[in-house]
Amino acid sequence: MTKILNMDDFKNITSSITSFSHAYLFNTNSLELSYPYVKEFAKEIILGKDYDLSKEDVYNISYQIDKDEFDDMYIVNPITIGINTDEVNKLMTYMDKKSLRTNGKRVYIIYGFERLSRDVSNKLLKFLEEPSEDIYAFLMTENIEKILPTIISRCQIINLIVNKNEIEDDKIDNMIRFLSTIIKENKKTVAYEYDYFDNILDRISVYDDFEILEKIISVTINKKNQVTIDSENKYIFDELIRYSNEQLIKILNITNILKNLIKNNINLNLLIDRYIIEITEELDLCKK
Repeated sequence: MTKILNMDDFKNITSSITSFSHAYLFNTNSLELSYPYVKEFAKEIILGKDYDLSKEDVYNISYQIDKDEFDDMYIVNPITIGINTDEVNKLMTYMDKKSLRTNGKRVYIIYGFERLSRDVSNKLLKFLEEPSEDIYAFLMTENIEKILPTIISRCQIINLIVNKNEIEDDKIDNMIRFLSTIIKENKKTVAYEYDYFDNILDRISVYDDFEILEKIISVTINKKNQVTIDSENKYIFDELIRYSNEQLIKILNITNILKNLIKNNINLNLLIDRYIIEITEELDLCKK
């Protein structure tokens, strides 16, 4: 596999491609951590090199792709919802629509392709065999051995090894900023800020974020209880030290309960709203 050190390295690789295949299979060591890279590659195709776009258009399209809200990008996630032939039909119906942009390219991403059943994979195979000129398939997998050879043969394979430690550190820093913002803002309106979560539509990513929040709070409790911890511990967040053990334990319990709810089919935006409201009330920081 090709080891990707950072996003700039990946952009250098993809920007050098002069002719795009209509189907790519991303074989990776981490679906979650590779997802931003896959979307960067989608930008290369969607933004195109054969017609001009204003800087404002490029910014707006890039922003919408980052947020999984772009009309010409369709995302299928078999990890968070079961995928059957009806879901594939929805995908094909959506892809049959023409882009509203002149010469617009359309991309669909299937996250965790190895989890699809053989029947669903075979149905998608027919879609891959007769690609439309302006439609591109991005299939993502952590286990290429489980994918039908007939699917693999119709895709250009891109192998990715993402540096997990570097991205994990970024996620920890991000969650510390999230907690810091809740404490410092002193208001519930912060509940409508989701920029701290990498991908609000991805349950795995949000679940991992809540696990990090658990560790940050646990390390703080251990520190207050004078339990020996590594002074270089990356989960240390000193701003929580000033709260009582009772408060911190309640916050830890809230975090654990809501983290486990992520596995259920509930609205993630509402869950994050609920989390912020509950912990700010526990810390007595909400204006009443």
